[in-house]
Amino acid sequence: MARGFTDREREIIRNDLIKAGRELFGAYGLKKTSIEDLTKAVGIAQGSFYTFFNSKEELYLEVMDREGEAIKEQLLKEDDIKELTRDKFKSFFKKVFEVVSSNPIIRQMFFEEEVDILIRKIPPEKMKEYNKRLMRDFLPIIKKWQDEGAIINDYKPEVIVALFQVLYHPILYKKDFDENVYDDMLQLLVDIVAKGLVVE
Repeated sequence: MARGFTDREREIIRNDLIKAGRELFGAYGLKKTSIEDLTKAVGIAQGSFYTFFNSKEELYLEVMDREGEAIKEQLLKEDDIKELTRDKFKSFFKKVFEVVSSNPIIRQMFFEEEVDILIRKIPPEKMKEYNKRLMRDFLPIIKKWQDEGAIINDYKPEVIVALFQVLYHPILYKKDFDENVYDDMLQLLVDIVAKGLVVE
């Protein structure tokens, strides 16, 4: 019988699996990355994978979570969210779209239909918790903008955050749009939201 891992070994291996997952999922996607690929990358037996994650989908969600946290931390430091104007609002979302388009993990998630796999494989409560994190991160910013009079107070902050989530949907379904109108459509969508929310 193989010996168990110490707490320190478990911590190291778990982090190594997350790093390997980021690299392999970013390069090949969720569907084409096997548990064997992941365990080989960190030097553990294939069966040992389940000591750390219940499935490769759960690992994928952990990678996505960490990636998302790093991106949000970067974006929330942007000057565009300070002393908000319509132009700054539009610039902020332009940067968000650029990040989504250039990040390998996010690209796989949005453009290779990985979302559908996650929804089928990950327990609904975990997906709900993942989605709630965006709300928790952006609510204080929305409240701050409303207190400063930068955006309208006609709606609860939760409603506005939900609207921000809707802005991601065209990215998720990019393949369903005519590529000749896609960029202009996104710009128009952000323009409409900016005019409807930002006070000038």
